[in-house]
Amino acid sequence: MIIKNKPGLLLPSIISVFLLLLFPQCVSVSSGSDIAGTNDSGVLGFGFLVRIPGLWSGPVFSDTPAGSFPMWYVDFRPVSAAQVSQYTSLDPDTNNDITFFIVKHDNRLKVAMRTYGVFKNKGCVTYEVIEVVNESKGYYKFCDFQSGDERAYTEFTFKKDELLMEVYTNKFNSVKPLQLHSRWEAKLSDRSSAQAAIAHFNYPQPVMVKDFSDVFKDMHESIYFDLKKDPYNSLSQPYVGKVTVNISIDKKLKVEKKHEIFLVLTTKSLFEGYSYKEENLKYISKCIFLPVNTKTFTFNNIHPGTYYLYSYNDINGDKRHLTGDYYSSNILNNAFTLDFNGHVTVNTVIDSVLP
Repeated sequence: MIIKNKPGLLLPSIISVFLLLLFPQCVSVSSGSDIAGTNDSGVLGFGFLVRIPGLWSGPVFSDTPAGSFPMWYVDFRPVSAAQVSQYTSLDPDTNNDITFFIVKHDNRLKVAMRTYGVFKNKGCVTYEVIEVVNESKGYYKFCDFQSGDERAYTEFTFKKDELLMEVYTNKFNSVKPLQLHSRWEAKLSDRSSAQAAIAHFNYPQPVMVKDFSDVFKDMHESIYFDLKKDPYNSLSQPYVGKVTVNISIDKKLKVEKKHEIFLVLTTKSLFEGYSYKEENLKYISKCIFLPVNTKTFTFNNIHPGTYYLYSYNDINGDKRHLTGDYYSSNILNNAFTLDFNGHVTVNTVIDSVLP
């Protein structure tokens, strides 16, 4: 997502993001977090739970047919005392979730990763468990529960406020050694948005969320293409909140079927008075593309907190919200607050043309 001079947005390919999250990933991350005492927690990889909360953003390289894209925004916050999650919905058919939580595996507590990706009702859930940790270097490696790093693995390395995420797979057992599938080079944009959840749950605590001692014992890999068999399905995940947006377009604006609505939620305002602050794009938490005839849309799995809503109508399909496109001029009264387990309804009117 890129701003070009004025309050317009350029979004990456939806399919690119979907393909990135659908498969296991390897990441290197850097952060300035204090991890003192994590080695004494009794949980392998406990320092990861300390480092990951916050808003992260950066470019993605991908070897998928959809290619790479310039920016991906992620909002990781605790959803329980021992679990932290991010949720991405790029259009009504595309959903991606990544969550990290403590499991029991091989008779000890470890951090595990669940990646959920669905596009047009097709997708999978992938589970990986942490196997290699170097807390002093901020390095964490997650592997398939059953086939280890022979199938797929994800590496994370944290340095100060930077995150490098790399994904390796055997491309459904077609290549050996494993090949780089994607790389995310992110920077930490903000931690303050996660502080309320950290305090609410007294996060992180070294407690088991799921016992995965025998869950995958009859499988050759910890991947579920039949979502009904998922041992920690989405409906059983800790509940966050919902935001319903009622959308209308001023009748004075000419609307065509090819147009596309774009909604953005940020944790800090993109404006100071009427002055646009491009640097605040790093506070993007959620965004979604919608058909132009959409009258209402509900964001599920929204972390509690204060948000700012921005809405656009792309008139030429280039996903660039620039001069000539439509937008909501309500930039001074667009804030709302979502409580824990809450549901907020807000209205937006797209009523002006971007100058």
